[in-house]
Amino acid sequence: MNSTLILRCFPYFLLLYHLVFAWFAYEYVNQNNGDAVKYWFVGKNLSATSWTDFLHPGSDAIKLITFPLVKFMHLPGWVGCLIFSIWSGFGFWKLWNLLKNISSGNNYLLGISMMLLLLPNVHFWTSLIGKEAVLFVPVVLIAERIYKKHYFSLPLILSFLIIAWIRPHVALVFLIAFLIAILWKGEMQTKTKAFISGFVLIFGTGLYWLLARITNAHEGLIAKIQNLYAAHNLKLKNTSSYVPMEDYIYPYKLFTFYFRPLSFEKEGVFGQIIGLENGILLVFFLIILYISIRNLKFLTWNVFSVFAGICLLLYGTVFAYGYANFGMIIRTKTLVFPLILIFGISLLHQIRIERKPKTF
Repeated sequence: MNSTLILRCFPYFLLLYHLVFAWFAYEYVNQNNGDAVKYWFVGKNLSATSWTDFLHPGSDAIKLITFPLVKFMHLPGWVGCLIFSIWSGFGFWKLWNLLKNISSGNNYLLGISMMLLLLPNVHFWTSLIGKEAVLFVPVVLIAERIYKKHYFSLPLILSFLIIAWIRPHVALVFLIAFLIAILWKGEMQTKTKAFISGFVLIFGTGLYWLLARITNAHEGLIAKIQNLYAAHNLKLKNTSSYVPMEDYIYPYKLFTFYFRPLSFEKEGVFGQIIGLENGILLVFFLIILYISIRNLKFLTWNVFSVFAGICLLLYGTVFAYGYANFGMIIRTKTLVFPLILIFGISLLHQIRIERKPKTF
């Protein structure tokens, strides 16, 4: 088949492929329950509940979206999964367009991008009624805006605000990575950097307040988070997918968060699928690491690459200490999947054009 035809058809195939996962998500909820049941008010009497009851940060933000769909429109759960899948599908469409632009017509990079975009884990979790589906689009938009050097664009600011309202700790990670990247590699005047730093400081203070409010941190936010982590991991020890993250050294914590479980660690069809996917991502990482080391003198770090690298490091650190469960790990890392792809493909593209075409 002609490569031009493949490129033309792939985004439509990608969207249809993604929407199929709305059915898998709905079937999964029917059999296993989960957060989607809570967000869709299954078995709840909403006669005395008002829409304004959910004007709070955190999980209530998802209920703010679903409340009118359930109470006034009486939509079934499968429609809810479809709606959330359509929304996150827009994120996949934006992600593909960006990866296609980065690849600049190189068939190897386009093929790698297509293969990685079809990995099932992210499609599944972003088709469920929940935070991942809603936040996937803002993450893609933030990555796209930063990659294109549109640091003050409205989509970037709105995306930060959406993430901050739903998951302020994730927004804080993104904000820290963005500030470091701008101050280190941003090609702008000192006054502009000072303005950004002041804005980030104000925004970060607001995030701290949101986190303290959500966690009821009367004794201090850091102490509260440490206590929550300890209680959370203790509870997870009784789950079937428990993994002793607290016993691992720091590098192995990060490795576990991003690349485990592997195929030999889990049984069953779903365990093998996620194991195969993690194996593919691990090979992708090792290829990037090998080629980057081999061509280290030709690599240049820009705002996006610094942002993505620090963000992935901080994000993995935050959740590796608090999520001692494979199920929660594979769900949580879906939000940084766009950063992994854009970061990896952009590095390979940079190496390809920097006097090293023989690498490919």
